[in-house]
Order: sequence, then C-alpha cells, then structure tokens
Amino acid sequence: MNQDLWNKILQFDLNAQPGEYVFSIRLARENNWTRNFTKGAVLEYKKFMYLAADYDLMVSPSPIVDIVWHQHLIFTQSYQEFCNLLGKQIQHIPSTHHKTDFEKFRQAGERTARLYEENFGLQPRAFWECEDMYGSLNLGPATYKIGNTVWIGMLAFLVLIIPFYLLFRPVYVTIGNPGFVLGYLALILATFGFLEFFNRQRLRNITGLFDKESFIFNLLPYELLYLKDQNLSMVINGVVNELIINQTVVANTDNTVELTESEVADSFEQQQVVETIRSLGRPSYPNVIKAVAFKPVFQNMTGAMDGFKKYFRQSKPFGNLFNLNFFVLSVVMMLGTGRMITGVLRDKPVMQIFFVLFILFVVIAFFLARLTRQVGTQTIPGYYRETILPGMQTEEDWQWRYFLVGTAALSASFLPIVNYVNSSSSDTSSSDSSSSCGSSCGSSCGGCGSD
Repeated sequence: MNQDLWNKILQFDLNAQPGEYVFSIRLARENNWTRNFTKGAVLEYKKFMYLAADYDLMVSPSPIVDIVWHQHLIFTQSYQEFCNLLGKQIQHIPSTHHKTDFEKFRQAGERTARLYEENFGLQPRAFWECEDMYGSLNLGPATYKIGNTVWIGMLAFLVLIIPFYLLFRPVYVTIGNPGFVLGYLALILATFGFLEFFNRQRLRNITGLFDKESFIFNLLPYELLYLKDQNLSMVINGVVNELIINQTVVANTDNTVELTESEVADSFEQQQVVETIRSLGRPSYPNVIKAVAFKPVFQNMTGAMDGFKKYFRQSKPFGNLFNLNFFVLSVVMMLGTGRMITGVLRDKPVMQIFFVLFILFVVIAFFLARLTRQVGTQTIPGYYRETILPGMQTEEDWQWRYFLVGTAALSASFLPIVNYVNSSSSDTSSSDSSSSCGSSCGSSCGGCGSD
C-alpha cells in the first residue's frame, strides 16, 4: 500500500468550500443520509479513488460510492484539486447497460473487491453491497401501502357487518345489559393490552433483522433525539445550550440571546446557530428557533430520520404487523356494532353501546397512528438505552445526557427561556422533508479510468 498517498487522501477536506452547503451537508441533504453514514460513504469513496489512482486497472464503485463520486464531480474545483493530489485525472465512465460491457464491468467489480481487501480489508456491506442507506435494514417492501389497507379494510367492514350480525344475533339476544357492555369493555382492554405487548416484542424482533453495522445503530444523539420526540426545537435547544456552556452565547432575562466575543463553534449545528444569531443581532429566542429550523444541517437531520420512518412504514414486516392489528381491532369493533344493530332492530336502548363504539373508534385511530411511529419513538431509543449506551461514557458526553434526561440537562440560565417558548406553544417542529435528486444521476456506474 502506498501509505504516503493514502495519508494525503485521508487529509483531503471535501468540505473546504465555505458556506452552509458544504460538500458533506449537500450530499446528506440530497440523499437523506445520516451524518455518520455520510462520513462513512465519503471514506469509502476516498478508498475507491485510492485504488483508481494507485493501480492502472479499471475499478468499479458501489452504488453508494458512485453517489458520492457524482456529488464530488459537481464541485469542480475540489474535484480537480483531488485529482491533482492523486496524480491522475480519474474519469467517470457511466454504464451503458449494453451486453458487450457487462463482462468488463463484472470483472472490474471483482477486481475492485480483491484490491480493496488487499489494502483495506473486507468491504463493509452497508456501503458496497447495498443499493442505498436502507439496504442494511434487510426489510423488503410491503405488498400494499398502509393507506390502501385502511380503505380496503373499511370497505370490507361495511360489506361483512350484516353477515357478522346475522351470525351472532342468536348470541346477542341472550345477553342483557349491563352485562354485555361490561364484558365488551373488558374485551377491549384485554385486546389493547395484548396488542401493546405483542407490538413491542414484534418491533424488537424486526429491528433484530437490521445489520449490526447499519446506520440505525450509529446515530448521533441529536438525530436520535429528533427520532424519539419528533420535535426539532428540542434539538435546537440542545445546540444553543452547548453554546451557552462554552460561553459563545448568553441567554438574557428578556428571552433574547446574543453572542459573546469568543464565538466558538465546534460543529456544523453550532456554526449555523451562531451565524443566525449574528445576522439577527439580539433576537428573541423564538425567532432564533424559527430561523435555525430551516438551516441545511437541521433539515438534513429531519430528512434522514423522517426518511427512515417512511421506509420502515412501507416495509413488509411492518405492513404485516399493521395489518394484524387492523384485523384484530376490526373484529372487536364488529362485535360491538353487531350488538348495536341488534338493539336498534329490537327497539332497545343503544346509547351506551353507541358511546362505547364511538370512543373505541377514536382510540383505534390513535392506537394505529401511534403504531406507525413506535419504532422511532420507543423501539430504537429503547435499544440505545438498554444496549448501546450502557457501554459508553455518557456522563462525559453532554449530548447523550441530554438525550437521556431531556430539559433537566439544560443550563439554569437557559431553562426559563425554553419554558417560555414551550408555554407559548411555538410550533417549530419540522414535518416530513422532501429532498431533491440534485446531482445524483440515479443510474449505475460502470467504473472509472485514468489518463
């Protein structure tokens, strides 16, 4: 291995161009990648370019490495400086998908794997075998979307309710009130209790399908905090509190914030908060939250976490779990509806059962909506608390402590402002973020050559 060349490649800063949209932030934004996954993809790209530069043979990138390569090609000055460092002009050769090229690209892929192993060890599956960041989750797509399941289920309910009523009518007429209502309430409580326990276990089992090297087990504290709370202002509060701790920002008693003379910023998030406060002067804190929420680095966070939730909801394992819950709760709803129809046709009082059914319908809607978020709000955060964090020095990392205890970790001078914002119900949480395809061509890349 050419250690001197590799050291130079490692030290090359792809984020050297100043601004809010530096290379890694734009790369993450356009692909909804997490911070650490983006960092890993850039490292794999550098390894690939080392092979392309150090060997006079055609090598082929993985789909993820190719995305990084496409992004770097747009940063023309940076890419040219990188090629100058490599000592070669590395050319991008797109795949034509022609059968005459198939064998050439297949050999290039095998050669890349062999050279990679000789220089760096085994290729990480998440970056070299998977088509995208979610490939390491090992979840297939659902046959039907959840929305379609709900509509089909509601139509089926309307079609089947009459046969269901006719089937159980002989039983309904033998049970009086309040015996039926009390028994029905007990059935409802038992059903929800069972489903809650079953869902938690099943969601844990589904996350057990994820590769241990998957991005989901390598989240940053703020990414995990947003995944859990779905509240971007919680993340912004944490970043501002860090700036208060290092004496870059001062929290005033009139709910404003201002910069000190030091202006030390240790992360992209801190930098963009500092720039926002500087541009606003001495702004009220709610205005800071509103402005910062749309900064690229924070939008990256919401895009990556919202993208994971959407991907998980559309997966086959979760689709099967949702369908099971929907079916069981529909049967419970049918039992009560059949009873109400029996009472109406027999001219009996039905207000009690009608009220119970109305409440049950609302609770079912809430329960199923909660189920679609549960992997992010409970399952993944719970795994971190129980499995990952006990082996880490969280006491020495303020961000992890903030994830674990919430606002209790905030500075005493800052907490009143946070409470003021919360009490005034300032809604700054980000909704599902869409991302543009940007520079990525979306097609496979055959390999590269060099002049």
